[in-house]
Amino acid sequence: MNKITDKQRVSVQEMKEYYAQNYPFEPNNRRVGRLAKQLGFKLVKQMINRKYEYFYIKANQD
Repeated sequence: MNKITDKQRVSVQEMKEYYAQNYPFEPNNRRVGRLAKQLGFKLVKQMINRKYEYFYIKANQD
């Protein structure tokens, strides 16, 4: 199984599951967002068929 840090694109649900497995606290948007930022991810919002899809992408480290 790949680590979440090896992926370029991660869904919000996958990030919440990762948080729940590794930390004793209940995952909420703030905690998960801070974890994602520490791991080098950035939240992206994209409209697909008139619905917003949220996911995390790996931020460039250049």
